[in-house]
Amino acid sequence: MLSYRNLSNADYGFILQNWVGHSVVFRDGLCKDTLLSTLQVMNTKKYNGNYYEIFGLINDDTLVGTFSFYQREGDAQENAVYFGIEIDNANRGRGLATAAVQMAFELAKEKGFSKIFSQAAVGNIASVKLHEKCGFEIIEKTANSKGNEVYNFVRYL
Repeated sequence: MLSYRNLSNADYGFILQNWVGHSVVFRDGLCKDTLLSTLQVMNTKKYNGNYYEIFGLINDDTLVGTFSFYQREGDAQENAVYFGIEIDNANRGRGLATAAVQMAFELAKEKGFSKIFSQAAVGNIASVKLHEKCGFEIIEKTANSKGNEVYNFVRYL
């Protein structure tokens, strides 16, 4: 059964072994001390002065992915939040992302959000299909900060 919780230092070994260098969140080059301090910062629920919260997705007592909420300046007035999800490679294609998105929608509602924004690379067909399946609408196609083409999505709760 899929559930979620905040990440902790106990997740360090799994994250280092399975995700560092293979993840959008946990980029290459994180050593033990940097990773542990990153986990501590993640649990403050703040990043660059804005609300940020990341959750570990747990399936059968195993960490299988993450989802996160991030608010930028101005989003609070709209009760809006940005959403990101990542399932580790070994657990993709099992319906976990769809279930996690639905759980994230419920949690977002509980936290008072009424609008969720998200982004997916145009070439990431699986992510684009996931967003569409979960009721996100494409609001624009643009380039991200790295110059890659992305779809920006919105979902009203």
